Amino acid sequence: MSALQAQTEIARALREPRPDDLISGVRSAVISQLKSLDPSTEIKATGYFNHSYVPDFILQWKEGGKKVERDVFLRFTLRSAALGKDVASLSWAAPIVLALTGEEDVETLEMVREEIDGNSGLLVTDITAIEQFSSGGARPTALWQDDVDPSPARVRFPLLALVRANVIRGGRGLLTTSTTQGLRRAATQDPETRDEISNLDEFTHVVGRLFRGETAVRLERAAQLMRIGITGDTSPLILPAVQLADAERQVIDGRLSEAELRVVLPYLLGRSDVTADPLYWAHIGSMLSLESLEAIADDLVGVDLTRLVEPNLGRWLATRAALGFNVQEDSGSSSAPRWEIRARILNMIAGRYRIMLTADGRRIKGREESRPVRWDRIRDQLNEFHLSGVTLQGQNRRVRVTGERDADVYRDVQSITANLHDSFHVPMVELRSRKESPIITADFTRMVATAKNPVLARELIRVVTDVLARGSDPHV
Repeated sequence: MSALQAQTEIARALREPRPDDLISGVRSAVISQLKSLDPSTEIKATGYFNHSYVPDFILQWKEGGKKVERDVFLRFTLRSAALGKDVASLSWAAPIVLALTGEEDVETLEMVREEIDGNSGLLVTDITAIEQFSSGGARPTALWQDDVDPSPARVRFPLLALVRANVIRGGRGLLTTSTTQGLRRAATQDPETRDEISNLDEFTHVVGRLFRGETAVRLERAAQLMRIGITGDTSPLILPAVQLADAERQVIDGRLSEAELRVVLPYLLGRSDVTADPLYWAHIGSMLSLESLEAIADDLVGVDLTRLVEPNLGRWLATRAALGFNVQEDSGSSSAPRWEIRARILNMIAGRYRIMLTADGRRIKGREESRPVRWDRIRDQLNEFHLSGVTLQGQNRRVRVTGERDADVYRDVQSITANLHDSFHVPMVELRSRKESPIITADFTRMVATAKNPVLARELIRVVTDVLARGSDPHV
């Protein structure tokens, strides 16, 4: 529902002669308005309307796996809320007090401010101010039509998108139309102007005033990450913890939520002027996992992920990687590996090959037409790994060789292939990159490397490139 539609629907409902029609019309318009801000929040009507201490709506969402609630009290005007002392009496629950009509006079606003003072969790606003964040788009990241870019970095103003998605969850204080406009200005970063960094600093200041708790931390963290990426000044990431205040460390550390990832990550990766410093991207990677990256795969289609992925292969955990052919190979392209999303899977593109990597082994099945390889083709490569088991397939027999020590396995396989008169091929081997690592099974018949337990992504990639690829192609 657009801003004009919301005002029109509420005004029409308030003119209804029958109370039931009035209440129904107001509820419908308000629910549509709140849903346009954050579609993922569940809105439950209580059956009460304009009650003194029973909310009209209960907002519900999940945060850190736990259900969180916030009450919404409807009032006809801000003045009625102030004169009725609703602001003071309801502040203990940190709800939203939402007026159905626009802003009042200066005297009323000052009265509300005085009542809010000291009640840090309460949000008092009106439908006109809330409408400033509404666009009617289905996605919470599509703030206004002119804020959506058709390129992979879809959101032109990511902080504005995050504010919109978080205002009903964590907003506090008195949010008027003028306050909303000031917040929008601070959240609008334009790379073409010199005000981008000053806007980020102003945004951080405003967020501390207008948002509470974890919501403020998330918004400040997004702004800080953008500031570091744009300026290239990574010093906040390397300062010892004792040199940072608790609030600063909380902003720098932590995990990025899926909502943050969907907005901030495509934006940062889509800007060529954001630093390529591996330290910066390693820090970004420490705030997410391969699994969370896969969850937002649709938002990263067409985006070069190399800056992000390469520094984090030694951090992220995966369970399966597969070797395939790059059917989109461009003979004139660089031979340097490139990471991107294809078919909702993270892919490394390197010449005529592509390597698929996932945290969920069920998402990659591998090829079916591949054949086992000869032992003498891979024995030198296997010397660089810790062998746990080798399956030998001959014309007359199938032998599985295991041992407690990798040297024993290697030596036994060498002895078998040298002394038994058979043409042995290897359908699969079990190995480790390091003695303490989980076992990885390299299956040549499907060209997949699978870990029994999550393993560092770079170890799976190494098995694919140094064992599967080299075993199947003598020219690799």
